[in-house]
Amino acid sequence: MRYKALSLLTLIAASALIGCHQNPTRRVPFEVPVVAWNDDGQYLPKRVGPGLVAADNAPIPDVAMPIGFKPVVSQCSSSFDGVARTVTHLYQGRARSVETVLFYRQQLPLDGWMLVDKQAHEDGSSSLHYTKGAEALSLRLSGRFNTATVEVYISPR
Repeated sequence: MRYKALSLLTLIAASALIGCHQNPTRRVPFEVPVVAWNDDGQYLPKRVGPGLVAADNAPIPDVAMPIGFKPVVSQCSSSFDGVARTVTHLYQGRARSVETVLFYRQQLPLDGWMLVDKQAHEDGSSSLHYTKGAEALSLRLSGRFNTATVEVYISPR
């Protein structure tokens, strides 16, 4: 009887150990949220397909915004003095920071913006500086947990 109990316990313990190695726990990377919202609480839809594509309804006609990105309305303002615009906008969407840099480097020249310089910052963000006519455009592009943030600043030169 004692031999049967010991054998049964050994068999159960061995089964448990073997089972742990055959079916490891799948871990989801911490930086991939299942659901994402922007800073104003708007849902950010999951992207379909590779790369970023310009949306038809960008708030600034000559500064593209990727499809699926949302303006953070509480942090957007603009004015026009009759000569030049002063614009501060913030957009957020599901993308990596590197993808947003590539998107804007490709899109802005199509709208007549000329690249002046680009900078990489210690915090992992990037800045792009452009000019067009009497205006200067600065973009600060950053990302965290697969949510990209685009800060747009347009001012007179």
